[in-house]
Amino acid sequence: MIETSVKIKRALISVTDKTNLKILVETLHKHQVEIISTGGTKKFIEDLNLPVTSIEKVTGNPEAFGGRMKSISFAVTSGLLFRRHHETDQMEARELNIAPIDLVVCNLYPFEKYAGTNASEDVLIENIDIGGPLMLRASAKNYESVAVLSDVADYDTFLTQFNGTTSFSQRRALAVKTFERIAKYDLMIAEELTSRFAEEKVQDKSWLAIEPKESLRYGENPHQWANVFKLKNTKGGVSLLDAEVLQGKELSYNNWVDADAAWRVMSDVAHISKGAPVTAVIKHANPCGLSVAPTPVASLIEAWNGDGVSSFGGIIAMSSEVDSDCAKFLTERFIEVVIAPGFSENALKAFSKKKNVRLLKTPIRPKEESEFIVKSISGGLLMQNEDEAYGKSEELKLVTKKEMPFETLELVDFGILACKHLKSNGIALVCKTTEGHFTLAGTGMGQPNRLDSLRLLAKVRAEQKGLSMDKMLLVSDAFFPFADSVEVCHDVGITSIIQPGGSMRDDEVIAACDKFGIAMMTTGRRHFRH
Repeated sequence: MIETSVKIKRALISVTDKTNLKILVETLHKHQVEIISTGGTKKFIEDLNLPVTSIEKVTGNPEAFGGRMKSISFAVTSGLLFRRHHETDQMEARELNIAPIDLVVCNLYPFEKYAGTNASEDVLIENIDIGGPLMLRASAKNYESVAVLSDVADYDTFLTQFNGTTSFSQRRALAVKTFERIAKYDLMIAEELTSRFAEEKVQDKSWLAIEPKESLRYGENPHQWANVFKLKNTKGGVSLLDAEVLQGKELSYNNWVDADAAWRVMSDVAHISKGAPVTAVIKHANPCGLSVAPTPVASLIEAWNGDGVSSFGGIIAMSSEVDSDCAKFLTERFIEVVIAPGFSENALKAFSKKKNVRLLKTPIRPKEESEFIVKSISGGLLMQNEDEAYGKSEELKLVTKKEMPFETLELVDFGILACKHLKSNGIALVCKTTEGHFTLAGTGMGQPNRLDSLRLLAKVRAEQKGLSMDKMLLVSDAFFPFADSVEVCHDVGITSIIQPGGSMRDDEVIAACDKFGIAMMTTGRRHFRH
């Protein structure tokens, strides 16, 4: 029979982190709980003038080997593990003089403090906890009768609920959290020692150490549940989930997906913009606006007007601080999220009147972060490193008789990055405006064939900017498979093309460009984004 309510009579406390320990032990003492403790924790309790039983009286042995041996003993482990409701266990406990321990409070040696640093091997090894995981695992396994606190953050909730007893649901919840903590701790040790000393380096699996960030209101649709988890899949530890949320309602599943897309394309372009402000506008994970301009507000307006219809209800990412001019422009429109390295006081004041707009403060994504991208499929996960190309690494090769004009060549890196973030089949049309701003003029993406993506390019958008199509640069995320793609480009007036090349029919494609007087350069690198 499962014990629902268990009175706490004896507690074993052995912690490295003494945060909030005072109020915990004082509360236990008030409820006449015998406290057993070790080393520095025992001294801490003694300094509070509270009674405490030395671990030695329970184990029958002194602490030894510089503290390596303290709590590991038959008496302690048995006091945690024997089944209170099991007749044979109870009889053996009496015969062996084993007294039950009803509560364990333990946090582990701070190995994470030294992992990933230049700490010596000796320091690393001495910060591998042995007795702690044993006590935690034993008490968590016997949650029917034993409560376990493995995280300082749980003290407040525990004390709020504690009246001298613990409930079954409370003990089980604490046990689940404890097993998660032990698993992460062991994985962290394995990863660090493997990265340092393994003769054969294995594929990094550090991203497996996930932790729940928060539950979301729902998934892609209201009938789907959703959560967001934090992965250790970056070198520098800078991720969108580290952003400071300054205001706004809870982000939805779709908000997070679009925010990530906005942050990535904005950051990529910011690395080639030579400090000029960059703005990206995202709708359904695709850039519908992207601009580099001399001022934040000019960049914002240009990006928004790249496709004013799609920008409605979009996600905005900016590489510079959002000032009052930007805030005024955005608060007059319907938007979901704004991401930026900072927001001026006047901007925050303006946004405070739009309380549902989420403001995320975060730096731009570091260049060449070597991030792992993880996607789920039925029955498993797919993992790859992010496409960290920035355009300049592309090996441009002129393959047509007509040369690419200099003003179009200026747009190559910007165009490649804009296209890289479109869903395949991706086509980006970029230009330099009369004011000298680099901007995304049109897009074609997400189509099952490249011809349809090309046809999605809206000639009218270019005409509205007062620029002719011969001033535009068209970038394709993969090669043109047939000459018919070039024919579509000619029909709408495009005269400059960047594409990876590599098709079996490259000669036919190049011949079509020469026929229509189109300049084309190949990069040798594909940028699919599914």
